[in-house]
Amino acid sequence: MVRRASFIDIDRIREDLVSLIRIPSVTGQEDAAVSHIANWLQRSDAEIAYWNDGIASLQRDPRYPGHEVERAWAPVVVGVLRGEQPGPSVLLTGHVDVVPPGDYDHWHDEPFSGVARGDRIFGCGASDMKAGLVAAMAAFEAFAESGRNFPGRLIFAAVPAEEDSGLGTLAAIRGGWHADAAIIPEPTLGAEGVPQLVIAHAGAMSLRIRITGKSAHASRRLQGESALDHFITVYHAMREHERALNAGVPHPLMARHPLPYATNVGTIQGGLWSSSVMDSLEAQVRVGVALGETLQEAEARFRRSIMTAIGDDPWLREHPPDIHLLASGFGSAEIRQDHPLVTSLAEATEEEFRQPAPIAGMPYGCDMAGWVRLAGVPTVVYGPGEIELAHAPNESVSLEATYRVARALVKATERLLDTAVEDLVLHPDEEEREDPGSAPADGGGDR
Repeated sequence: MVRRASFIDIDRIREDLVSLIRIPSVTGQEDAAVSHIANWLQRSDAEIAYWNDGIASLQRDPRYPGHEVERAWAPVVVGVLRGEQPGPSVLLTGHVDVVPPGDYDHWHDEPFSGVARGDRIFGCGASDMKAGLVAAMAAFEAFAESGRNFPGRLIFAAVPAEEDSGLGTLAAIRGGWHADAAIIPEPTLGAEGVPQLVIAHAGAMSLRIRITGKSAHASRRLQGESALDHFITVYHAMREHERALNAGVPHPLMARHPLPYATNVGTIQGGLWSSSVMDSLEAQVRVGVALGETLQEAEARFRRSIMTAIGDDPWLREHPPDIHLLASGFGSAEIRQDHPLVTSLAEATEEEFRQPAPIAGMPYGCDMAGWVRLAGVPTVVYGPGEIELAHAPNESVSLEATYRVARALVKATERLLDTAVEDLVLHPDEEEREDPGSAPADGGGDR
């Protein structure tokens, strides 16, 4: 029997992770990183599909989730290894984009340096989620290098645009790619050093809120209407709405979090001059989407709550805030705990980490929802990074954890490829609830 996990090499993982971190693939600028991964796949002797899905075409798709960062296209690369016997298709997939590093003065090293200190590799995107991508790539390579004596197909897909919308996963699905089970190695490492097995996550949408005021000279402030003052009224309404949404959350995995469904004001812009009353204000807001709730229901719930709360304000009643949806992602997602995808990863984790994999639900949104809701693919999130370090200065990841996750991915994939396809099908209550729109565009993928 081939011991594929023995093909995982920690030195190669270190080298690959550092090289990927050194490519500054900020959302909207992912081309170089996707090209780099395409070159990786060449060394695996895999079948490769590499294309750019144009933004105009994506925007016409009924499933288009919106996007916040300007781009002309979404670059995607997919590699496939076909086994010698029939069987299911298993997908390992992740995003190459990272959030901007922010103020460089807050970093100990250049953000895209890939500096190693002991077991930690530092750099923007190290935890979210370049380490996960490298772990998945190492697992893919282990199958490539150990021969094709396995059933089914192993698919690896690197996508852009997860941080601002999920547009890259839509591009992959539009390209015709599908699987019987998928693993996304986003950061899930827990406090005990064991990756959590995420089987449920909240959704999130981005909204732009514009508040209208009335300008006046600052010395005659009472003659004007400050857009900032009126935004504060709206802000308090958002906080009350958040409190009500998070009161008595029924799902046990989500109820463990102090704030399962967060509302966050990310940016505020307004005013023209310190001596003028602010006549307009624009804020970008992130709003949580609850499990079991469609995106349409979540947006309607948020709008209704805000409009009801400001009904007693004369100015806002006459000049209601303009609420515009910027990006919606794909909502929340969930998979049952006894699904073979979950049990296979749980068994592999216990073998590799000598501890059980904690089952978890997460308050953030990710591409899991896209695969579950749009393609009906059973999906879990399981990776080596730590969400507490994501999107923060001096982001880092454990090399040892990345190595062990790669080995666990190999072991779980072996189990899944030996599973009957019919046993991997989602239950009806796990299927998509959003309007799926038109069928995926023709592509070269496995359906």
